[in-house]
Amino acid sequence: MASVPASSPNPVPVLVTLCEDAFFAIAGSGRFEIDHLRALAGRRASALRSAALGSPPDGLDAWEGWLLSLCAAIAPIAPPRWMPMADAIEAGLSLEHGARGMRSLFTSKPSEKEVARVRLLGALAIRALGAALSATGTFHPEARLIRSTFIASLGLPAEDQRLYNSETPVPAESLDIPAGTEGKIAKAIVRGAFFAAMGDGMDPREEQAVSAIARKLGLTTEEVNAVRAEARAMIDASKDFGEACVDAIRYLLEGDTAESERLAAAAARLTLPSIQRRDAITSINVGAPVTLGRKHALDRRRREAVLALAWVAAMRSDPTYARRCQIAARHNGVAADLGDEADGGAIRAAIDRHVEFELCAALEAAASA
Repeated sequence: MASVPASSPNPVPVLVTLCEDAFFAIAGSGRFEIDHLRALAGRRASALRSAALGSPPDGLDAWEGWLLSLCAAIAPIAPPRWMPMADAIEAGLSLEHGARGMRSLFTSKPSEKEVARVRLLGALAIRALGAALSATGTFHPEARLIRSTFIASLGLPAEDQRLYNSETPVPAESLDIPAGTEGKIAKAIVRGAFFAAMGDGMDPREEQAVSAIARKLGLTTEEVNAVRAEARAMIDASKDFGEACVDAIRYLLEGDTAESERLAAAAARLTLPSIQRRDAITSINVGAPVTLGRKHALDRRRREAVLALAWVAAMRSDPTYARRCQIAARHNGVAADLGDEADGGAIRAAIDRHVEFELCAALEAAASA
C-alpha cells in the first residue's frame, strides 16, 4: 500500500478500528444489525478521528483496555450478551443511556436522581457479581475482568470505577440490599449472577451464593428457578454460534496464520463461556484446515451474524483486491454451508457500505481538525 503523507489523515488505522468495533458488537450481540454498528460508530467518533490522526485507540491486541472502552461505548445500544448483568444494563442501569424523558429534550446529562440510582443499584450488582464469582474462595483474573467490564458499562465517574475495581469481593450473606430494589433489576442481577457462575461450570458454593442473593432480593422460589433456567439457556445457546464463528474466521483466513489465530481466539473469547471454549481453542492451536460439512445448525439471525463477523475479521487487514476476491469466494462457501449462498454477497455489501461511509466521515473530520 502506498505510504500516506504525515500531514494527511491515515485511513488504515480507521479501517482497523471500524472492523474491530464491528467485530465486538456482532460477537457480543449474536446478531448483525447495521443500526447497531452505525450507533456505535457515532459514539466512537472521537476515537475514529484520533485513529485517522495517528493515535488509534486500544485495539483487540490490548485486550483489557479494548473490552472496557467498548463495553462503555455500546452500553446504551446492545450490551454484550457474554457480560453478566447485560440485562440490567439493557434495563437502564447505566449512565451511558444519558438523560431520559422530557429532560432529554434539553440535555444529554442524566439527572442527579438517576446518577444516585445507578450508583446505588450498580454497587449492589457489582458486589453481587463479585460474590458469585469469588464464592469458591478465589477471584481469578478473568473473573476480575468480567466484573470490570460491567463496571465500565455503568458509565460512572472514573473515581467511582477505580474504587469499585479495587474492592475485595464480600460473601453473598454480607451484601446490603437497598430498600425498594426494582423487581426487574433484582431478577436481572440474579440471572446475571447465575450466568457468571455457570460460565466456568457452576460449583455448589456458587449456587449457594446466588441463592442467598436471590433470597435477600426477595425473589420467590419460582422466580429463582425461572432466572436460573434463563441463564442456563443463554449458556447453552452460545455453543453452536461461537464454534461456527471460529470455524468461519479460520476458513476465510486460511493461509494467514497470525491473523487467523488472533481473530479466531478473540471470537472464541467473545462468544463462548470458558466452559465451552476447549474444543474451539484446541482447533485454533492445532491449526488443521477447516472443512465445511454443515456442522452448525443456526437460525437465520445467527447465520447472518457468523457471516458478518467473519467478513469484518477478514477486512481488518485491508487485503489486496486479489486476496479480497479469494476471501469473498470462501465467504460464499461458508454462506452456502450455513444454508444460503446468497447471504454472503448481501452481508458483504451491507458491511462494505457501512465501513465506507464511516471511514469517509472519520477522514473528513480528521482533515478539518
